[in-house]
Amino acid sequence: PEQVIVIGGHLDSWDLGTGAIDDGAGVAITAAALKLIADLPTPPKRTIRVVWWGAEEVSQPPPSQGLAGARNYADRRKDQAAQHVAISESDFGAGPIYSLGLPAGAANTDFQKAAMRVLTPLGIIFDPAPATGGGPDTGPTVALGVPAFRLNQDGTDYFDFHHTADDVLDRIDPKNLDQNVAAWAAFLYLLAESDVDFRALRPMAQ
Repeated sequence: PEQVIVIGGHLDSWDLGTGAIDDGAGVAITAAALKLIADLPTPPKRTIRVVWWGAEEVSQPPPSQGLAGARNYADRRKDQAAQHVAISESDFGAGPIYSLGLPAGAANTDFQKAAMRVLTPLGIIFDPAPATGGGPDTGPTVALGVPAFRLNQDGTDYFDFHHTADDVLDRIDPKNLDQNVAAWAAFLYLLAESDVDFRALRPMAQ
């Protein structure tokens, strides 16, 4: 329980639409994934924490221009950064997930291979490029040294609706939403049940 995996989405959105795509979908995807895990007979070994960050989009008084909730989380948890196993955010709509990105050094490990056995049937491939961040709201926590992973979504039409009056629920395909939830739930359970230490896998500086 002292080892924490952080996931989530952000609650605020621009005011032209309802914020269903940005970022109601991300909040729903991560919450639904955790609910599936919470309903299992036995909880995983590691804690999974869902954070609904506030004020990602809106301007704030200096020095926090945007990401106010993310900065607040990182500031309040900075003494616990070493206990954070990994962090990621769902903040790119509800298009299908097509690839997994892991921290540097995690490619070709037993964990990566196990993850792909779970995710490949969902149409997800492995991206060998190391994940350097897990989404906008993860940035301040990643800056503390917390590893990030990415479940990369197809954003082909994301910017057709993003920050417009068309950012509404009927633009979301329920089948794509289901695939996202399945991918997050499967990957999170695997990570939470494992003993993988992404920090130990980081390549040595040359």
